[in-house]
Amino acid sequence: MHPYFERRNADLYCTVPVTVAQAALGAEIKVPGLNGEEHVKIPEGTQTGEIVRLKGKGLPDPHGGGKGDLYVNIHVVTPTKLTREQRRLLEQLGATLPVENRPAQRDSSLFDKVKDIFG
Repeated sequence: MHPYFERRNADLYCTVPVTVAQAALGAEIKVPGLNGEEHVKIPEGTQTGEIVRLKGKGLPDPHGGGKGDLYVNIHVVTPTKLTREQRRLLEQLGATLPVENRPAQRDSSLFDKVKDIFG
Protein backbone atom coordinates (compact mmCIF):
# COMPACT_ATOMS: atom_id res chain seq x y z
CA MET A 1 0.00 0.00 0.00
CA HIS A 2 1.45 3.38 -1.02
CA PRO A 3 1.12 6.44 1.26
CA TYR A 4 0.00 8.75 -1.62
CA PHE A 5 -1.25 6.73 -4.56
CA GLU A 6 -4.15 4.45 -5.20
CA ARG A 7 -3.63 2.18 -8.18
CA ARG A 8 -6.30 1.23 -10.72
CA ASN A 9 -4.71 -0.85 -13.45
CA ALA A 10 -1.92 1.35 -14.87
CA ASP A 11 -3.50 4.60 -13.59
CA LEU A 12 -2.58 6.24 -10.30
CA TYR A 13 -4.83 8.46 -8.17
CA CYS A 14 -3.93 10.83 -5.36
CA THR A 15 -5.56 13.67 -3.44
CA VAL A 16 -3.70 16.96 -3.00
CA PRO A 17 -4.70 19.84 -0.71
CA VAL A 18 -4.58 23.40 -2.08
CA THR A 19 -5.29 26.69 -0.36
CA VAL A 20 -8.37 28.79 -1.03
CA ALA A 21 -6.11 31.36 -2.72
CA GLN A 22 -4.50 28.75 -4.99
CA ALA A 23 -7.92 27.42 -6.00
CA ALA A 24 -9.44 30.85 -6.62
CA LEU A 25 -6.49 32.46 -8.40
CA GLY A 26 -4.97 29.41 -10.05
CA ALA A 27 -1.49 28.13 -9.34
CA GLU A 28 1.18 25.71 -10.35
CA ILE A 29 1.93 23.16 -7.66
CA LYS A 30 4.27 20.20 -7.32
CA VAL A 31 2.92 16.74 -6.53
CA PRO A 32 4.79 13.50 -5.94
CA GLY A 33 5.24 11.33 -8.99
CA LEU A 34 6.85 7.99 -9.67
CA ASN A 35 10.01 9.65 -10.99
CA GLY A 36 10.16 12.69 -8.73
CA GLU A 37 7.96 15.75 -8.52
CA GLU A 38 5.42 16.58 -11.22
CA HIS A 39 4.13 20.07 -11.96
CA VAL A 40 0.35 20.47 -11.95
CA LYS A 41 -1.46 23.55 -13.20
CA ILE A 42 -4.42 24.37 -10.98
CA PRO A 43 -6.87 26.38 -13.11
CA GLU A 44 -8.40 29.57 -11.73
CA GLY A 45 -11.69 28.84 -9.94
CA THR A 46 -10.89 25.18 -9.16
CA GLN A 47 -13.36 23.51 -6.80
CA THR A 48 -12.89 20.64 -4.35
CA GLY A 49 -13.29 17.32 -6.13
CA GLU A 50 -12.05 18.48 -9.51
CA ILE A 51 -9.59 16.11 -11.12
CA VAL A 52 -6.45 17.08 -13.02
CA ARG A 53 -5.09 14.40 -15.37
CA LEU A 54 -1.37 14.02 -16.05
CA LYS A 55 -1.22 11.87 -19.16
CA GLY A 56 1.42 9.17 -19.21
CA LYS A 57 2.54 9.76 -15.60
CA GLY A 58 1.13 6.50 -14.23
CA LEU A 59 2.52 2.97 -14.28
CA PRO A 60 3.64 1.05 -17.35
CA ASP A 61 0.72 -0.81 -18.90
CA PRO A 62 1.45 -4.55 -18.53
CA HIS A 63 -0.43 -5.18 -21.79
CA GLY A 64 1.97 -2.99 -23.78
CA GLY A 65 -0.26 0.05 -24.11
CA GLY A 66 2.26 2.65 -22.96
CA LYS A 67 1.86 4.21 -19.55
CA GLY A 68 -1.17 4.94 -17.43
CA ASP A 69 -2.16 8.38 -16.22
CA LEU A 70 -1.84 10.16 -12.88
CA TYR A 71 -5.12 11.65 -11.67
CA VAL A 72 -4.86 14.40 -9.05
CA ASN A 73 -8.01 14.99 -7.00
CA ILE A 74 -8.03 18.59 -5.75
CA HIS A 75 -9.09 19.24 -2.16
CA VAL A 76 -9.54 22.94 -1.30
CA VAL A 77 -8.63 23.47 2.35
CA THR A 78 -10.45 26.16 4.30
CA PRO A 79 -8.26 27.61 7.04
CA THR A 80 -9.42 26.93 10.59
CA LYS A 81 -7.35 29.63 12.32
CA LEU A 82 -6.81 33.07 10.84
CA THR A 83 -4.66 35.96 11.87
CA ARG A 84 -6.38 39.32 12.27
CA GLU A 85 -4.93 40.45 8.94
CA GLN A 86 -6.11 37.29 7.13
CA ARG A 87 -9.58 37.68 8.64
CA ARG A 88 -9.75 41.35 7.61
CA LEU A 89 -8.72 40.48 4.05
CA LEU A 90 -11.27 37.66 3.79
CA GLU A 91 -14.01 39.93 5.13
CA GLN A 92 -13.12 42.49 2.45
CA LEU A 93 -13.26 39.81 -0.22
CA GLY A 94 -16.52 38.43 1.17
CA ALA A 95 -18.14 41.86 0.98
CA THR A 96 -17.51 41.91 -2.79
CA LEU A 97 -18.77 38.40 -3.59
CA PRO A 98 -22.39 37.60 -4.46
CA VAL A 99 -24.13 35.35 -1.94
CA GLU A 100 -26.57 32.65 -3.04
CA ASN A 101 -27.00 30.13 -0.26
CA ARG A 102 -29.69 28.11 -1.97
CA PRO A 103 -29.50 24.34 -2.32
CA ALA A 104 -27.86 23.19 -5.54
CA GLN A 105 -29.98 21.57 -8.22
CA ARG A 106 -30.39 17.88 -7.55
CA ASP A 107 -28.14 15.72 -9.67
CA SER A 108 -30.56 12.99 -10.61
CA SER A 109 -27.78 10.81 -11.98
CA LEU A 110 -26.22 10.59 -8.49
CA PHE A 111 -29.52 9.47 -6.97
CA ASP A 112 -30.06 7.03 -9.84
CA LYS A 113 -26.61 5.50 -9.20
CA VAL A 114 -27.32 5.12 -5.48
CA LYS A 115 -30.72 3.63 -6.29
CA ASP A 116 -29.11 1.17 -8.69
CA ILE A 117 -26.57 0.11 -6.06
CA PHE A 118 -29.05 -0.40 -3.23
CA GLY A 119 -32.05 -1.43 -5.34
